[in-house]
Amino acid sequence: MDRKLIVAIILSMGVLFFYPYVIEWYAPKQAQTETTEATQTPLASSSGETAAGMKDAQSKTPALKAELTTVETPLFKAVFTNIGGGIKSLELKNYFVGEGKDSPSINISEIVGRSDSFKTQIEEGGIVKELVMSPSATGIVVKEGDKTELVYKGTTATGIAIEKRYLITDASYLMETVIRASNPTKDQYTGKAFIQLASNVAGKDATGYHSGPIISAKGKIIRQADDEQQKTGAEKLKWIGLEDKYFLSAVIPAHENGAAWKTTVESVTSAKASVEVPLSLAPGAEQEYKYKTFLGPKEYDLLVKQKNGIEEAIEFGWFDWMAKPFLVVLNFFERYLGNYGVAIIVLTVLIKVIFYPLTKKSLHSMNEMKKMQPQMTALKEKYKGNKEKMNKELMELYKRYNVNPLGGCLPIVLQIPVFIALYEVLYVAIELRHAPFFLWLTDLSAKDPYYITPVLMGATMFIQQKMTPTSVDPTQAKIMLIMPIVFTFMFLNFPSGLVIYWLINNILSIVQQYQVMREPSKA
Repeated sequence: MDRKLIVAIILSMGVLFFYPYVIEWYAPKQAQTETTEATQTPLASSSGETAAGMKDAQSKTPALKAELTTVETPLFKAVFTNIGGGIKSLELKNYFVGEGKDSPSINISEIVGRSDSFKTQIEEGGIVKELVMSPSATGIVVKEGDKTELVYKGTTATGIAIEKRYLITDASYLMETVIRASNPTKDQYTGKAFIQLASNVAGKDATGYHSGPIISAKGKIIRQADDEQQKTGAEKLKWIGLEDKYFLSAVIPAHENGAAWKTTVESVTSAKASVEVPLSLAPGAEQEYKYKTFLGPKEYDLLVKQKNGIEEAIEFGWFDWMAKPFLVVLNFFERYLGNYGVAIIVLTVLIKVIFYPLTKKSLHSMNEMKKMQPQMTALKEKYKGNKEKMNKELMELYKRYNVNPLGGCLPIVLQIPVFIALYEVLYVAIELRHAPFFLWLTDLSAKDPYYITPVLMGATMFIQQKMTPTSVDPTQAKIMLIMPIVFTFMFLNFPSGLVIYWLINNILSIVQQYQVMREPSKA
């Protein structure tokens, strides 16, 4: 085996091993800081209201009595409040804190939707005020195939009528929402309406994935950095939200223009985002603002259907161009096979078939290289005093037998982006969170608890390495035989779904190598 091939393989191994640590270094977790926030502070307006003024307004405002409405659909159970028509809590029926349906459902409001998210506040006279509204119902059950509306109505201190409507369907986490303001008075009205979001996460999580404000504006995705306390904008807003690795709360305007936005990171446990809608009403006039409310999981297929780029909230990393197709294919196979583990196996076979011509050519090249060793050794001995002449004769030898000395490392190099893309899918796609395979493998996104699959992977890699054509250099042969041991330790803490991919890939490679090795050599 050529020394350059050894170097290429070692470098590839290094990339596979250090990738998770590079990600963590590139986006380290923020140090935990204490937060003393006990109540939600109204958003500061763009009119320049001081913090002291806001506190004075709060101290003079009596406690508001909340009137709650429970909404239950096949997907979630939510509690709405009449204070601004916000969402106080939302439990996801199909996602659980731990493995198995005996575990409690995830309350997403404790992550990316706290403090009555999606509530509407009104600014009048430079002061942001809570809006107390009356609900159309105290309890709603949306059965399969149904849809219904939850309507809130209220009046501001200056007499402006505010109506807020949620259209709730049976099979979506999205709710069509409209805020309608009408002026029954005889005076011109100027004010602002705020739609606010708040979350209990910000910065980076333990694995380096972003948490906190995310904005799609001016044709690009903006993830607020750890050291940026505040960001603002006033045009071309596609959507704005708060995220963690698996969940998202978002406001998706019907039109890109017509509202300003603001995001704030206060600490690692407090982030906010808001949309600011200007209100200008002549006597008897009416104005409305349409948007979609989203509070739910980052399901790729669901987000893609919105056709507004909100699927970009799923953070696939550097190889997203490959990770997205992988997830689409895995979801397709899972729909028909009913198991993501089996889907990963089918995807592995598919990838192997695609790379078959290249892998076969590589194995032929390695086989020929091994059988050319006597001639190569003779040339090196003959021209050992003339390196230039030796290299020229070796190249002539390669051309004579149509062998590429670096052909053996190409499949390994090409598998690096495949490996990393699948790594990202298994780590960030909520579809694979707690997805079982069989027996002891109950979560493909987590490591094998008994390390059985990594050991099997190492064993198959050892067999494959013993079958791989190598040079007669004993040092190089020993280095290659150490690799299965190193890879086994590397894979101990990798997602079990990724280990399954590599294990099946090794088994298919062994079969392929056996077939190629039986073919006659040209050398």
